[in-house]
Amino acid sequence: MRSRLATALCAAALVGGLSACDSVQQATDAAVNATDKASICVEALRLANFTPNEQDVEQTASDARRRADELRSLADRAADTTLRDALTGMSDKVSELDVGNLSASSVLSWTSDKVAALNALAKACA
Repeated sequence: MRSRLATALCAAALVGGLSACDSVQQATDAAVNATDKASICVEALRLANFTPNEQDVEQTASDARRRADELRSLADRAADTTLRDALTGMSDKVSELDVGNLSASSVLSWTSDKVAALNALAKACA
């Protein structure tokens, strides 16, 4: 009888210990995800701070392609779906800048649309 009681107590302690380990693991995972989200957001907001230069359309198009690729890469790393969607939207907006469509009016329209994408990104990062 004592043996069964001791076994039951040991099993209960073991289950309790495993539950505590699981809780610690979940808390650790949440902290890592929060850190990853914060670092992704810092980098994404830096990349989104992009202003086209109508005077050098080749360089602007090249910079836009590079930034769009980097934003897509960040989207691939994001675990949060809202953040991933916002990063993809920002990447799509930046990738619209191409040598063939850079003019004063297109840049003005693009900038207006970019503000909306930037606001969505900032909201996803909050």
